[in-house]
Amino acid sequence: MPRKKTTKKAAAALRHRPKVVRTADDVGAVYRMTCTCGTTGRDWYARPPAKEELERHIATLPRVPAGQECRDPKRHDRRHWEPCGLCAGQEALFDLADLGVAG
Repeated sequence: MPRKKTTKKAAAALRHRPKVVRTADDVGAVYRMTCTCGTTGRDWYARPPAKEELERHIATLPRVPAGQECRDPKRHDRRHWEPCGLCAGQEALFDLADLGVAG
């Protein structure tokens, strides 16, 4: 099955949530990388090759500018490749290491 291509401009505006899904065919279980951007990988009879496709897809995503990186990805529901509207442009109040406080 051919992989769908997306342009870089469209990929930056889309939310990427890639995952490996397991389905069945005539022979048995197959694994395929799918992403919410529409990119899909090929069918594999083992999970590791599909996981490698997932990692390659994430590696091709544009890097998030430093000012838009999320400081609390779990709470803000962001991945390291997604910009965060809540953290964008905010500066840290202070650094505890500068004050001599051990953490």
